[in-house]
Amino acid sequence: MSASVEGAPATAPQWNMTRATAALAAGLLLVAIALAVTLSGSPLVVAHANATPANEPILEAASGAGACQADEVLPAGISAIRLTLVAAAGPRVSVTALSGTQVLTSGIAGSGWTSGAVTVPVRPVARAISHARICFKLGQSVENVVLGGSKTSAAAAARGSEGKALPGRFTIEYMRAGHSSWWSLAETVARHMGLGRAPSGAWVALLLAALMSAVVAIASWLALVELR
Repeated sequence: MSASVEGAPATAPQWNMTRATAALAAGLLLVAIALAVTLSGSPLVVAHANATPANEPILEAASGAGACQADEVLPAGISAIRLTLVAAAGPRVSVTALSGTQVLTSGIAGSGWTSGAVTVPVRPVARAISHARICFKLGQSVENVVLGGSKTSAAAAARGSEGKALPGRFTIEYMRAGHSSWWSLAETVARHMGLGRAPSGAWVALLLAALMSAVVAIASWLALVELR
């Protein structure tokens, strides 16, 4: 019958437990760091919007469709362009801003967006550009995508991918990072999350955060128990 010796190397189960604990701790630390970095960033705000409200659809199209709109003002320092596109599961959307034939900036938003608007990240431009032309193109899609805008004269209207005038112009919002971080907006976000509920209040967001933390703690504890 063998006996344990003080100072002997840890057995395989003990070694596996130590490795699992270290891996779990490292994973939770990385999640915490990623959360802190994300919340230290600033949400996007509208730097400028064209004067075209999204009152009605001006285009309903599928894969490969697109449009260009002239006489747009491209603000300096923007980091995204938002279009009013409606789809249940939107396709990839590419956006290009041009001055004549010169590409000022461009970007791509991946597929899978579901809201009534899609925000396309673009490279910032150093200075504001007047009379820019904004073009977008849809990727492969299994459904039609609706473009929101307002009716105008044919002379002022946007142009489809084949150069044909659309019924009007489409809505464009130019986005940039705000001056406030998500940390500074935490109270406002919590208050908004609590609106429209009975009972209501910022405590709703705090309760959700506490419950999520409890779930993570319990799941981590159960994982360690299973490895013992």
